[in-house]
Amino acid sequence: MSASVGSAVVAEHLEHAPDASYGVFDTLLVRAGRALDLERHVGRLTSSVAELYAVPVDAPGLAARIAARAFGMELGRVRTSYHPIRDEWEIESTPIEEPEPGSRTLTPLRLPGGLGRHKWRDRRLVEGPRDADDVLLVDDADDVLECGTANVFLVLDGEVVTPPLDGRILPGTVRARVLEMLAGEGRAAAERPVTLSALRAADEVFTTSSIRGVRPVVGCLGVGAWAAGPTADRLRHDR
Repeated sequence: MSASVGSAVVAEHLEHAPDASYGVFDTLLVRAGRALDLERHVGRLTSSVAELYAVPVDAPGLAARIAARAFGMELGRVRTSYHPIRDEWEIESTPIEEPEPGSRTLTPLRLPGGLGRHKWRDRRLVEGPRDADDVLLVDDADDVLECGTANVFLVLDGEVVTPPLDGRILPGTVRARVLEMLAGEGRAAAERPVTLSALRAADEVFTTSSIRGVRPVVGCLGVGAWAAGPTADRLRHDR
């Protein structure tokens, strides 16, 4: 793939980066009154706040507040945000419908260095594209990073592969759970750099996120198209 992938939007975004003064956030799924992967979500968020703003956080206390907001909710999401300018936490709970199990489409966006390992409240770089369900972030060397709202996996010659946690992508909680599930099946996934060429040659592509879970990707503009495959389908039902 040439360096022109996503060029229509690259020029608009190259001079920008997430504004850390907006703060960071995290969103988790609630089922039957239980906040899923609560410890992982709180650990990731409190680590970001400590690293970015040097603010100590009572992680068990924050987890208890989130769990309280989830209590009694059959299906929903809890969004927890830290606002550094006000030094305030905000926790919002919202009932939701069951996420659609359908496939997704992507459009590439070149973003040198990616968004990094923090979940920024400033989402201007990855606002919903007009021609797809989500953006696919690509680094300068054609390395596939992640989507605007999800981590990326592909199946290549029978091997499940996902980009590594090298500081350029978010350490997703469902990403971690999928890796554990695959290892438990004796099918450990490889965490290594993924190029656009490898993505194009994949047998199957899917994304993982806290709210949508595991979703097959059926196309990426200018890169390729794939059929919804058995790996994503099995992982989605095992979630």
